[in-house]
Amino acid sequence: MLNYHRVDKESDYEVMRRIVQKRCASTGHLYTQMHVGNLDFERYAFRDNPDDFLRNSWLITDNKSETIGFIMTEDDEFFISLLPEKNHLISEVIDYIEQHIYKTGSKVIFDINIMDSQMKDMLIKKGYTRTSSYRYSGFCDLSSIRSKTVLPRGYRIRKTNINDIERRVKLFVLATGGVETTTERYKNLMNSPSYSDAFDLVVESPDGEIVAYCTIWNDPISKVAILEPLACIEEERRKGISKALLLDGMHKVKELKTQFVYVGTGGQNATSQTLYKSVGFKECGLNYEWEKVLVD
Repeated sequence: MLNYHRVDKESDYEVMRRIVQKRCASTGHLYTQMHVGNLDFERYAFRDNPDDFLRNSWLITDNKSETIGFIMTEDDEFFISLLPEKNHLISEVIDYIEQHIYKTGSKVIFDINIMDSQMKDMLIKKGYTRTSSYRYSGFCDLSSIRSKTVLPRGYRIRKTNINDIERRVKLFVLATGGVETTTERYKNLMNSPSYSDAFDLVVESPDGEIVAYCTIWNDPISKVAILEPLACIEEERRKGISKALLLDGMHKVKELKTQFVYVGTGGQNATSQTLYKSVGFKECGLNYEWEKVLVD
């Protein structure tokens, strides 16, 4: 029998991060799971109090009191991460979520990659329906990464520093579809566990203004990285700036022996998808939302 307890301290969060890293390292890819960069980005970039993120998470332990996974919730959507050798227990975890975490009548949502056939088949058996809402998921094999490209004359790429925060906060909404962050949240993000392994890069124009940025979260344990997020101001687009920025960051993580970089974006965001494909990303399945309304 499995046991569940709400995450309530920093050591619990470290357990969650280790589970994610172990899953990524064991499979060598990302499409059915989360990355440690996702965890830190979600926890710190969108909340005034990062501990609010912990209150919406549960650790899962087995009958030997060993932690085997966790559950995260955000509104009606939830995410499950189990150690690879415990994947056979996922049906039991879903049942617990439906019976104990969500109130009767709530709409329960999973975000599932179409390549995850095990999870898809299980959700169908449990009465879930695939919606029309989806996200593009892409990956780049860094062993065959394309050569760097040259920025327009007078522009340069450099790492973010503490003096950039105000400008980064203003540009944040460009990368998140209108979702804002704050100076304090960005400071918290820069102090997050994964940030020390990340490449947080900006492009400066000839007059010293930051016109584009991207963050590539690298995990030295699994040798997998994610791109989250990327933005370029409207006036500077179609100059090759985003492409040059992405390739520079991807070459940097390749030098650390990282094997793959993953990215996700809105399913209807053709502009971003075209950019990612231009630097070597290939589609690795679409992430559809599956939903079920719990009834008495």
